[in-house]
Amino acid sequence: MSQAKVDKYKKEKKNRSRTMKLNKIKKAVAIFVVALGIGAIVGIPLGKYIYKEQKAAEARNATIKKDEYDAWFDKKWAGEYSDLFASVATASDASATEADEESADDEVIELDED
Repeated sequence: MSQAKVDKYKKEKKNRSRTMKLNKIKKAVAIFVVALGIGAIVGIPLGKYIYKEQKAAEARNATIKKDEYDAWFDKKWAGEYSDLFASVATASDASATEADEESADDEVIELDED
């Protein structure tokens, strides 16, 4: 072997542990970057899908408080339907009136029988 080759070999042997450490670090960084890239490629679309599904599930199962619903219904009724039924007595109102009259008659009859 020539002297240049011998010097090169001695230099490589002297720095071999340092070179191996650097190679291990480079390999670990490369694996980390690749794993991060794969995670981003898989994770971002998956995360968006899960987020959309959760929002859709919340929308399907949305609930409101009774007071909020009553306020909304009263506003909706007053705005759209109250004019349609303002002059018409409902069936429950008519039957309630008849029931009141019958109970008043019953009371009078009961008083007369005593």
